[in-house]
Amino acid sequence: MPKGYNCWPNVKSFNLVLNLLVSAKVFDVVHEVYLQAPMLGIEIDVCSLNILIKGLCENGDLEAAFNVLDEFPKQRCEPNVRTFSTLMHGLCKKGKVEEAFGLLERMEKEGIDADTITFNILISGLRKQGKVVEGLELLERMNIKGCEPNAGSYQEILYGLLDAEKYVEGKEFMVRMIGQGVDPSFVSYKKLVHGLCKERLLRDLDWVLKQMARQGFVPKMGMWVQMVQMTLTASVAHLISTIRWKNMSHALFDCLLTGNGSGGEFAARTSFIHLVVTVMEAANASFG
Repeated sequence: MPKGYNCWPNVKSFNLVLNLLVSAKVFDVVHEVYLQAPMLGIEIDVCSLNILIKGLCENGDLEAAFNVLDEFPKQRCEPNVRTFSTLMHGLCKKGKVEEAFGLLERMEKEGIDADTITFNILISGLRKQGKVVEGLELLERMNIKGCEPNAGSYQEILYGLLDAEKYVEGKEFMVRMIGQGVDPSFVSYKKLVHGLCKERLLRDLDWVLKQMARQGFVPKMGMWVQMVQMTLTASVAHLISTIRWKNMSHALFDCLLTGNGSGGEFAARTSFIHLVVTVMEAANASFG
C-alpha cells in the first residue's frame, strides 16, 4: 500500500494516470509507470494496453506499438476495435495505408467488427494519397456492412474529390450528403466555389450559392471577387446561353441577406453585389 494513503489504486485509476501521461506526451514516464503495475497489485486490462499503444503511436514508434499488440495474449487480454483503430491511425499517419488495410483483414478474420471510426481512419488515409475512388468504394463497403457513415466519413470523401479537382463530382456528392442529412462545411463550399469559378461552371455555381444560403453561410469577399472575375471574363454570348441571369441574381442576394455581419460589412457587400448584378443585367439587356 502506498505510504500516506489507506487504499490501493485499482486498474481504473491506474489507467487514468497512464492516459494523462500519454496526453502530456511524457512517454518515458508512461513506460515506467506501466512496469510498476505488478508492485501496485494492478492487473493490466485491455484499456491499459490500448493506452500504451496510443502513446507509442503518437510518439511515432510503431514497432513498439505492434510489440504491445503481441503482449495481449500474455496479459490474458484480447485486442478490440479500439486497439486496431489506433494502430491503423498510426500507420496511415506514416503513409502505410496498405498495412492499415491488412489490419482490417486481420480484424475480420478474428471476428472483430470495424466501426465508423475505423473506416474514417482508412478513408482519411486514402484521401491523403489521392485515392478518391478507393475512398468511395470503402464508403459503400461501410453501408454494406451495416456501419453507418457519419459527417466525418462524407466530409473526407468530399475533400478528396475537391483536392483532386473533381468539382462536378464534388457537387454531386454534396447533393448526396445533404440528402443524407449531413451539412457540408463552409470550407467545402469555399473549395467548391473556387473550383467551379476556375472551370466556369455557372449552373453548378448557382446551386451552390443557393445551398449556402439555406445553411446560413455567407460567402467571404474573396469568394465574391472570384465569382465576379469569372463572370466578367467569360464571353457574354456564352453567359447568355448557360445561365438564367435573374436566378443568379436572386441566389447572390439570398446568400447576402442571410448574413449576420456588421452594418459596415453588410453595406460593403450590398454595394459590391449591386455592381455585379448591374453588369449582368446590362449584358442581358444588350444581348437579350
